[in-house]
Amino acid sequence: MFDDALKQALAVDLGQSPFLNIVSDNKVRATLKEMTRGPGERLTDEVAREVCQRTGSKAFISGSVAGLGSQYVIGLNAINCSTADPIARAQVQAASKEKVLDALSSSSAKLRGELGESLRSVQQFDVPLDQAMTPSLEALKSYSLGRKQSSAAAIPFYERAIALDPNFAAAYARLGTMYRNIGQPVKGMEYISISPRPTSSASTRANEISSASPPLTTC
Repeated sequence: MFDDALKQALAVDLGQSPFLNIVSDNKVRATLKEMTRGPGERLTDEVAREVCQRTGSKAFISGSVAGLGSQYVIGLNAINCSTADPIARAQVQAASKEKVLDALSSSSAKLRGELGESLRSVQQFDVPLDQAMTPSLEALKSYSLGRKQSSAAAIPFYERAIALDPNFAAAYARLGTMYRNIGQPVKGMEYISISPRPTSSASTRANEISSASPPLTTC
């Protein structure tokens, strides 16, 4: 089962595609509330399918990570909301924990192709995760934990993410926003202004996605 860090990374990767529509995390939480479920409830395939149907979506993505000795196998399945039938699959092996994000990015690109996106589009809108977000899985985990906290409580998590990866632009942006939220706008703007700038329009789109609410379900 994917943890929150990998869900965030997958959201950014899939969100680069102009071919896919993504249901936002806020919409997922609102739908879970309509289902009388908690906003933080784990999205099993059964729950995700109902969310998918209620939001008028066509499919949802089920992800898995399995250990294979010192290696990891990353799998992604696109499942039809109406029939529960798999419509596309992708699987990539990572040589080590440090390569999991690279493997996830490759798996995401393969899945996009299996879903019908052209090779040209996938190549054009496929900023590697180490450029779109961070090459550090630990920094990404800290960032993802920060997203679950209130503004003041989130600050140490974003600070740790930046300490682990000083080029983690989305973490700077979120940290700046948190300081502004707690009444320290000057300090907030300092972090926002020193945030590393993306080098391409695709990188800019990926950073905007990672700084916003992460999408969890594909349409």
